[in-house]
Amino acid sequence: MFQESVKDCYHVYSDGKRADIPFARECDKIFAMNSIAITAYDKKVSVLCLEVNDTHLHAVIRGEGGPEFVKSLNYRLTRYLNKESCSGDFCLSADPIGDKRELLTKNVYTFRNCLDFYNLAPWNYRWGVGNIYFAEPAESLSGQRLDKMSYRTIRKLFHTTMSLPGHWVADTDGLLLPSSYVDKEYVEQCFGSVRAYLAFLYVRKEDEQAMKQQLNFRYHESRNIETLRLLADNLCRSQFGKSIREAGFQTRLKIASRLIATKECGKGEALAKAVYLKKEDLIRLL
Repeated sequence: MFQESVKDCYHVYSDGKRADIPFARECDKIFAMNSIAITAYDKKVSVLCLEVNDTHLHAVIRGEGGPEFVKSLNYRLTRYLNKESCSGDFCLSADPIGDKRELLTKNVYTFRNCLDFYNLAPWNYRWGVGNIYFAEPAESLSGQRLDKMSYRTIRKLFHTTMSLPGHWVADTDGLLLPSSYVDKEYVEQCFGSVRAYLAFLYVRKEDEQAMKQQLNFRYHESRNIETLRLLADNLCRSQFGKSIREAGFQTRLKIASRLIATKECGKGEALAKAVYLKKEDLIRLL
């Protein structure tokens, strides 16, 4: 089963080590998620999984239009972010997926990304696919169908003149619900059963002991980053009246310099992540 080839499937992702924070605000995440849905519909590809975090995004897609999807989504997000004062190209990457095992692995990796970054269960994380796999079809979705909206409203909410499917549903913030457009039936067919999905979700590496060691290391690292980020946030608010996520590059650099000067931390990976900087920028500039 796991060696069975798959056709036209891609893991699409952006750089998680950017110095800026492209999706810091809820409106940024909404735009990114809606853009994935709209671009996929335009290029006739299926979305199998997606997640948007503060610094990057992941998506697993399927369809012949995959390369065009990546190019179009990259252009759409770059235009939006440049308008929102994030300079430079957004720089999406896409890796072709070769077989069934890799497809399931990339799907699970994307699904779990919020757990690794925010210690949030995927079904409690708003900016992903939530709990739609193997779930009973909802009798009613919390939101409004697009065929009940005016053309002007659709254009304003979703930044497109394209005619979108009327059965899609958006919540009160204008977020297109993933249950409207994610091809969960295909994902269910790939895994075969809830038990298979849960087993694959749990066993992500052949060497379970190595996985546990890695998770333990990530836990301690994340705790260290969390502590540093809280210190940086408090310092940034007291000196500049804004959170570290809202601060510009130079401000985040000043906060990092202050934390190093007060011996709160060393000039390393943990501090870079805590203040949303690239490690190489931290080392080069401080």
